[in-house]
Amino acid sequence: MNARLASFASLALLLTALPAQNPVVTTVLSNGTTQTRYDMVILGDGYQAAQQAQFNQDVTTFLTALFQKQPYQTFAAYYNVHTVFRASVDSGADRPDETPPVFKNTVYDCTYNFGGTDRCLYVQNTSQALADAALAPANEGRVMVLVNDTRYGGCAATFAVSYNGSSMNEVQIHELGHSLGQLADEYDYPYVNYTGGEPASVNITTSPTGQKWSIWHGTDGISAFQGAGYYLNGLYRPKSNCLMRSLGATLCRVCQENITKITNSIVRVIATTTPATTAVSVLVPTPQTFSFTHFVPAGNAPTITWKLDGNVIAGATGTSYVLNPNTVALGAHTLVASIKDNSLLVRTDPASVMTETHTWNVTVSDPTIAQLRVPGSTSSLTFAPPGATVTLGATVVNDGPGGAGAFDVEFFLGPTSTWSVNDVWLGRVTVPSLAAAQSTTVNLPVQLPWSLRPVLQYVHSVADRIDVVNESNENDNHRALPMFGQAGSCVTKLEFLTPLVPLNNASLSLAAGGTLHPTIVAPCADPLATLYLLAWTGSGTAPGITLAPGVVLPLNYDPLTQLGLDALNGPVFGNFLGVFDAQGRGNATFSLPPGVPLATGPTHFAALLLGQSQLFAATTNAIALTLLP
Repeated sequence: MNARLASFASLALLLTALPAQNPVVTTVLSNGTTQTRYDMVILGDGYQAAQQAQFNQDVTTFLTALFQKQPYQTFAAYYNVHTVFRASVDSGADRPDETPPVFKNTVYDCTYNFGGTDRCLYVQNTSQALADAALAPANEGRVMVLVNDTRYGGCAATFAVSYNGSSMNEVQIHELGHSLGQLADEYDYPYVNYTGGEPASVNITTSPTGQKWSIWHGTDGISAFQGAGYYLNGLYRPKSNCLMRSLGATLCRVCQENITKITNSIVRVIATTTPATTAVSVLVPTPQTFSFTHFVPAGNAPTITWKLDGNVIAGATGTSYVLNPNTVALGAHTLVASIKDNSLLVRTDPASVMTETHTWNVTVSDPTIAQLRVPGSTSSLTFAPPGATVTLGATVVNDGPGGAGAFDVEFFLGPTSTWSVNDVWLGRVTVPSLAAAQSTTVNLPVQLPWSLRPVLQYVHSVADRIDVVNESNENDNHRALPMFGQAGSCVTKLEFLTPLVPLNNASLSLAAGGTLHPTIVAPCADPLATLYLLAWTGSGTAPGITLAPGVVLPLNYDPLTQLGLDALNGPVFGNFLGVFDAQGRGNATFSLPPGVPLATGPTHFAALLLGQSQLFAATTNAIALTLLP
């Protein structure tokens, strides 16, 4: 029996040495979500299980005092506060510097005389304190510890620690200034002369004029006062007295500003947004409202700005903006709402922590609009001689969402992979329609220009060049395909090398006039011994004019022919008589003035070569010009 009693006694002693209960997590102040607010956690050490009500009251007393002081008063709605209560076996804290020493069995093992300073009260079991603090819904890591002991004391590092005696409020707010506000102590003991570099803390400096906080000079007694950071000389504080120097004083404006900026760097004052997603699709013609809610105090006179694609939207100064998709281009846009807190507690904000923005990535589209693109093109020849017949192909896709009506697919030949309307126009195919999500492939046999040179060229396939189809993106309707020009035979040919004009068949309006560039191609002609003469007719090409045996100019003489000869190399028939360039080209220009009284209908040009040894050396093919009203 005695052995059993002894066992029960040992078990009872063991249970007494263990914490009395599991931790109790309580949110005592909830102003919003953890994601938007600054969360603080308060732990209690040296409170026994029966003293939980006392801990709760100490927390209430402290928070009441905290939110009566600036800047916490102005920004009270920015904070959430959570408590974690884990009972200790003993009440109080360790006092190793007393005689006899006092040691308590508490959950966080708080002790006085931490680091050799008698009033420094701090946590020794930091791992348990951190683990318990992590039970609360907080992200900031700002943890305060209230110690149930009557001896004056407090300290701050990872934790802001205070006793719960008569000066608890002042001590804890002072220690919170260290852990939250990153503020230095401003009292001037126990050292005499400071000889180090400039401190990082905002509220102490080596500058006798207080240059660090010069923007506050003359406000609320702010200047530069010697004695700070534990030194009597060499360090200066902003105000004669501040809570970071003496209990009972208020935090000076420099200290308030830093606490304000640190708080605002963490808090997300834009609490909700509509639409909630950042990627938003807006369909023509329906306007879309964008809005947000915030909790910047009205007394801080917040200013709101909206920007579309980086440009400020005039007149948009409220918490909502209506985007009219009919007034912006289709495609991607960036809409940014920003709110700036103009609190008088902050005078300098280089990091813009007092401004918060929210961005929506907006895609404006038209459900009735088409989207054509050319994913591929083909050619029946990769190595091509001048004048060769080649079949060109192009695949066109309509990505929608709307269908496309009739449009042309055109083919050009140019010297670079970048398409230009000045490239040689080869022909077109008309696509009658193309439904959304459909594709089509067109093919067109064309004759390559006789002026093709033996260098790398590019065939360009261009869909809907004149934009008859309304598209969401007009910049992806082109595909370039390389083609290698080959050396040609000795020929004498005539063709138009005029932008957007077929090589062999052009048209001009008599009313509007216009310009064409008939070009004679004779790669084997001697530029020093051969002239060319370009002639015009309105009477057809057969039977032609026989110039010499086997040399027939394929046009019939008529008044247009005589007109061209009479006005040779004038403003209309420019360079119709001339010499070839180094590439064997004769470059003429036909400039028809508007309103010339000529008959409408088909006309033709043809050229002949004039040599020294043989007057009529060769003739070209005929090319057509149709005169329209």
